[in-house]
Amino acid sequence: MHRIFAFTVVVAASIATAILIPPEPAGAKEYAFCRDDYDSGMRSCAFATIDQCVSAIAGRGGSCFRSPAGEANASFARAPKMHARHRR
Repeated sequence: MHRIFAFTVVVAASIATAILIPPEPAGAKEYAFCRDDYDSGMRSCAFATIDQCVSAIAGRGGSCFRSPAGEANASFARAPKMHARHRR
């Protein structure tokens, strides 16, 4: 009888924990570099650095390039904003 009570308490505590503490959502990481594989024609955007990408295509053929959906701070160089001057 004691074992059934202990099992019931453990199950109830597990269910309560699962309900009260929601799991954290898995965040999708946007990588800064992609590669195109010449053999398969597949694109893989799973590289944080250009060196990782170059290592992945070494001996296989392909090309590495900056991801179009990469991180905002890994963007191409931009020209400074031009502000209109007010004339009096």
